[in-house]
Amino acid sequence: MSAGGSATPPKTSNSPIIDSVPPVQMGRDLVEDAVKKSKFNVSQILVRGFLCTPFLAYATALSALLVAQGWPTAAAGLLFPVGYIMLAMLGLEMATGSFSVMPMALLAGKIKLPSVIRNWTWTFLANLAGGIFFAWLLWFALTKGGAGEIPPVLTTLAHLAEKKASYSGYGLTGWFAAIGMGVLCNWLVSLGPVFSKASRSVSGKVMLIWLPIATFFALGFEHAVVNMFVFPVGILSGADVTVSQWWLWNQIPVTIGNIIGAVIFNSLLWYRTHSA
Repeated sequence: MSAGGSATPPKTSNSPIIDSVPPVQMGRDLVEDAVKKSKFNVSQILVRGFLCTPFLAYATALSALLVAQGWPTAAAGLLFPVGYIMLAMLGLEMATGSFSVMPMALLAGKIKLPSVIRNWTWTFLANLAGGIFFAWLLWFALTKGGAGEIPPVLTTLAHLAEKKASYSGYGLTGWFAAIGMGVLCNWLVSLGPVFSKASRSVSGKVMLIWLPIATFFALGFEHAVVNMFVFPVGILSGADVTVSQWWLWNQIPVTIGNIIGAVIFNSLLWYRTHSA
């Protein structure tokens, strides 16, 4: 109490709130996330993985619509991160992000290899189911169940599927090129969950996540989960692509590349250099 009997106001701290998180702490936070993921039951992984792909599909369809309306491909791709932001804020599961996060906990000795494989397998299958379902739903809604004309957005997605299957025209070299496109993609995309740990604020997380996701899509690299939507919707919309071409010349090599890009560059190199 002061001499006059009035209460003295409590002291307030003038220390600024620091929004950024150092890389060492980012790594620790990612390991904690991976440990939590390893404890999810199968139904949790399946639901979160199934719900994930449609948000990427929404963003891919948005970019395709803008291209159909005359936007340059790279400019339209800069808006693609809206889908990733939504699924990240909802805490959903995407295989390509787990390709980098789960091995960090393995390297830290917090989980075993079977836990990594379990998470990757169920997340991948759930992402695939979500992509196929949303592809059918979008096609059915926009074409009135196939009775109406194919709208420009679906035609653009069909052309995109054909382009993504074109590695078959280059033989074995094309197959390895698809792996390379997958590596280039997920070196960036798997930084999404990493960058989300670099800021404590929602606005900071959104801005940082936007950088690698927009860059990958604008450059046209290959993302396994996005392709789980592009090929089904493209095939439904008349793309000159077979299911075997989708898997043999894109989905399989791109997934291999996505795993390599995430594990080598973000788990083994980035995480290890900050955890040593």
